[in-house]
Amino acid sequence: MTERKDYSGDFDPAFDYEDLSKEALVRLVREYALIVHMLDRSMCAAIGLRYGAEAVKELAIQEWVGSSPIYGERLRQIMAIEGDGVPAIFKVLQLDPGFPHHYLDVHYEVVDEHHGYFELAYCGALMDAEPFGEKMVTNMCHHIEDGTFDITAQAVNPKAHIRHVHRPPRVPSDRSPHCRWEVVIEDETVTIPEADITKITRMTTAATFAFPPMKDGTPHIPAADPVA
Repeated sequence: MTERKDYSGDFDPAFDYEDLSKEALVRLVREYALIVHMLDRSMCAAIGLRYGAEAVKELAIQEWVGSSPIYGERLRQIMAIEGDGVPAIFKVLQLDPGFPHHYLDVHYEVVDEHHGYFELAYCGALMDAEPFGEKMVTNMCHHIEDGTFDITAQAVNPKAHIRHVHRPPRVPSDRSPHCRWEVVIEDETVTIPEADITKITRMTTAATFAFPPMKDGTPHIPAADPVA
């Protein structure tokens, strides 16, 4: 069957992602990553309207802590990401649906296996927060990031930590890049115990679901290279 460059034409009851061309899949992945942010926005808005900004901050942290270590592990499996150094952490961030490409224009700099930087030349999430004032920006760029970034990094290496070089509120107001972060792996780092919300999320159907092979028999999780 010829690969579809889009989904124009007749409805196909047997349609599957595998029918799409690479270009169509790239479009779809971009949109799906952005949809994650839309879902997050609607969830946070619903919580905020009923319970206020402090509840949004608390539950946004729990949402990320509960899910990112698990989907990070799944991404590493399907994309065969090896190692536990800074390059491996950056690979996971490049694939993270919370970092949709272009909407968050992230640049990475590897110093060595134990040290690196990433910065956001543009952050769509910040553009959403800034019109609501400094408190909203501080909640997102300080409290939520401080409560979640290390969890994501330590899912790759338990001795990793992420610290800001600079971050919003922006001074001056047009500062670019919007933020810059340092990633360091060192023995002195305190490993954060797995949170109860992560343990609960691990038991969900979404966390344990196994995809079947593709139509041509290709396994969803690539087979490991044979040992020489």
